[in-house]
Amino acid sequence: VGIDLDMLTMDSNTNIVYLDPNSGEEKTLLTLTSDENRIWVDLDATPKNLQNAFVAIEDERFYTHKGVDIKRTVKATLTYFLDKLTGKGGQASLGGSTITQQLIKNITGDDEQTIARKISEISKAIDLEKQLSKDQILELYLNCIYLSENCHGVQTAANLYFDKDVSALNLAECASIASITQNPAFYDPFINPDSNKEKQELVLAKMLSLGYITQEEYDEAINTPLVLSLIHI
Repeated sequence: VGIDLDMLTMDSNTNIVYLDPNSGEEKTLLTLTSDENRIWVDLDATPKNLQNAFVAIEDERFYTHKGVDIKRTVKATLTYFLDKLTGKGGQASLGGSTITQQLIKNITGDDEQTIARKISEISKAIDLEKQLSKDQILELYLNCIYLSENCHGVQTAANLYFDKDVSALNLAECASIASITQNPAFYDPFINPDSNKEKQELVLAKMLSLGYITQEEYDEAINTPLVLSLIHI
């Protein structure tokens, strides 16, 4: 099943367009809601450390797969069925989503935990990777993800949590924001700062293991205090 770009829309007046490589025509990929707290930021204005933090913790093979990470998908599927067989039905989850799959889920709003939905998501992700570059997909992802506190996208998150433009975030802050997405309420820096700090250190460790940062950069970031905005006090 191919991805229908006309279906990847939300009620809004802000259109995200792409150039169709086959026809050369400009087409709408998705439309962002005007009532969501979102400030668009181009990828080249987003710190490389922030990009790498998300890739490291969410989809370490993002730049090499074609929309789906077979290794993670097989593992997640086996875990799902094992949980079902052992009576953990409420905990079973069809995880293993790549950044591309997460983007599909974010802009369609379809989060149903079914095999059919997962297959559809995988198919759409593969199709999307044929139409957009990795940088385009990552840019869309970083502007669509929900980061708690009614923050949609990394720019609003940087503004709210650290009172900074996203371009001014340091490595410690980048890892902190990347920590939020898997469970926004639990890793919210305002509500659960200790949980966010614990996850931030996991993100930094992953970045170190993948070669995105040096040991010196890791040590410095680990010991850099996260000075949150006073807006929540």
